[in-house]
Amino acid sequence: MAFKIGSLLFILIFGSFLLARIYAVGPLVWLKRAALRGRALEGVDRRELVARVQQLLPQANDGNVIFSLHRENSSSGGSKVTVISTTYYYNVFVVDGDFLWVLPMSYDKRQRSYQLGTPVRFSASDVRQVRLTGTHGKTLTFHFLLELDGRKLELAMALTPYCFSLNKYYPFTLLQEEACKKARQTAERMAFIACNLSASELEKGRLKDECGNYALYAVCASVFGLMCTPTESLIPVLACFAISLILFGVMLSKKQVPKVSAVLVLLAAVGSYLMMRP
Repeated sequence: MAFKIGSLLFILIFGSFLLARIYAVGPLVWLKRAALRGRALEGVDRRELVARVQQLLPQANDGNVIFSLHRENSSSGGSKVTVISTTYYYNVFVVDGDFLWVLPMSYDKRQRSYQLGTPVRFSASDVRQVRLTGTHGKTLTFHFLLELDGRKLELAMALTPYCFSLNKYYPFTLLQEEACKKARQTAERMAFIACNLSASELEKGRLKDECGNYALYAVCASVFGLMCTPTESLIPVLACFAISLILFGVMLSKKQVPKVSAVLVLLAAVGSYLMMRP
């Protein structure tokens, strides 16, 4: 009995840690976010960043400078071992009327120092594709496909009103709500002029991407339920599948119908039922 309980706790703790590591969620993240808000209100990191940007772009100010940190998770490996890695892309954007300036940023996580590269300006005439991902109130990311000087460039502008030093990969703790609002308005105008995409159409694409994440979480919860089945304890199994159903409910409330994920969760539920039969 003790072995079964220990196995169950290990599965739940490991699964929670894995999700927190990949998607930056969980109570520890929320507590750190709240604890660092005071430093963000002081504006130390914000003032230093704006001052350094002004050395390269005099028109930069507190209301139009945006620090952008875009994370991409990828997996590699074979059928037995899968390695999940995260790549961090650092940029600083400056809103300049109907234009956007991007300053590439190199960050030394050991020294906690950074360098800003040469500013590059782009407008709607340089935009070939735009899509929107992310979550309102946290981070909204505009993904641009640009054509500059005859070459294609993929660029992500992550608009995070409250950035905080989650770990060594996050250099700043700062607030930039006004600047993010301006950048979003400029990006939406670019999307409409260049791709005939309205703000509502961008939002539809964002919802589809967001619900894709919910579908992934639902499948993960059902897998945990299947893994808990050998413990012969019904409560955690039901809890895991209940989480999957709740996530499907959230998707339906956003007018997104689960398809492949629903099939996978159903298969996991059938497998769990067959394993628990006497």
